[in-house]
Amino acid sequence: MCAVMTAPAARRILLGLLAAVSGPALAAPEPTLTLRFGVIAEEPNEPDRMFNVYSPLLVELRKRLAPAGLGVGELVIARDLDDLSQRIARRGVDFVLESVFPMLALRERSRNLEPSLLVVRRGEREYRSVFFTRQESPIQNLNDLKGRTLVLQAIRSTSAFALPRAELTLAGLRLVPADDAAATDPAAVRYVLALAEVNQAVWVLHAKGDAGAFNEGAGRPLPKKTPPHPRFSNRPRPTQRGLIASRPARAAGPRRAVEDALLGLHQDAAGVAVLTNAAGVTRFERLAAAELRAVLDWAPVLLPSRAR
Repeated sequence: MCAVMTAPAARRILLGLLAAVSGPALAAPEPTLTLRFGVIAEEPNEPDRMFNVYSPLLVELRKRLAPAGLGVGELVIARDLDDLSQRIARRGVDFVLESVFPMLALRERSRNLEPSLLVVRRGEREYRSVFFTRQESPIQNLNDLKGRTLVLQAIRSTSAFALPRAELTLAGLRLVPADDAAATDPAAVRYVLALAEVNQAVWVLHAKGDAGAFNEGAGRPLPKKTPPHPRFSNRPRPTQRGLIASRPARAAGPRRAVEDALLGLHQDAAGVAVLTNAAGVTRFERLAAAELRAVLDWAPVLLPSRAR
């Protein structure tokens, strides 16, 4: 007697045969080249923060590059500028996502990094730095900061360290760490690092510093209890919000494929979700030649070593 095969059983056997015959051919190709993105840890006390911010973006990028045989490695989170520049020199990092100051510093140190994409955050392509004080503060201009304490964010920050330092230097003022021997100089401006913009506002509000400086849009999302009051600035020209750069030695084909994938992320829901998670990135844009020149023009201003 012949057994009658049920429809579900036949379907399972057929699917098994198809998987055995065609499974390997339908599988995504193994990456022939794995690329790595690097950033600098924004807050040393929170090593996972940068991973949580950017890893979903890299996961989505990995999916989009797999058909081209390209892989994307885990995010490389460097301790500081020195650490990341060494990783670039050892070819452990192919792409860097940073703001203008660290990007210029890395470019100078590694001599092997070229910006190609612009990062648009929260709809802004550029920003400026502003100084802020308490409402009752007598400080009205940069010169009033002599002998006082300025609360900055972190040494890697463009808007909350490098740009304020450049403004003070152009005004003939010297910025020194608060624990430095030179901090006793009544003509110097002392600085302390609060590590986060909200901390800067709180420290100034509670007189742990006389003034602070960060990007002009940073005050908008702060809690109402910590509003930065009267602002002043020499209003320098704006600088780009962020950049993506790559090692020029990296093959042009894979580099272009990565750039094209990044440029297309804002065009669908999955891409928009990972961009939003990445500290409010709106989209990536290709950096025009004139914009690249504008970025490089900041080097003598933002890098003390270039100013000498």
